[in-house]
Amino acid sequence: MVSIRQRRLLGGLLLAGMLFSLPLAAQHGGPGDRGDRNGVDLDTTVERIRKETGGRVLHAETLENQGNREHRVRIIDDRGKVRRYRVDAGSGKEESPGQRRR
Repeated sequence: MVSIRQRRLLGGLLLAGMLFSLPLAAQHGGPGDRGDRNGVDLDTTVERIRKETGGRVLHAETLENQGNREHRVRIIDDRGKVRRYRVDAGSGKEESPGQRRR
């Protein structure tokens, strides 16, 4: 049988463990994490492309592609043409137009 003192000690240890783990969880993000750990995050990439093109963002996502993380952004310009961009999440460099899927 567990005494009240042991229950309180166990509860306190669990609470302390959760409080110490919160900063680590915040650094690593969660399932909806849109950032990249060592490069350019998706929001920054989308904003840069939107400003450069003057277009409206249709879709943006970050994917793994052959072991590398890349941001994919779809923009519609003022003439109604949809443009697709692929940006390396680590370096922030846009893939050359010849490498884009059309």
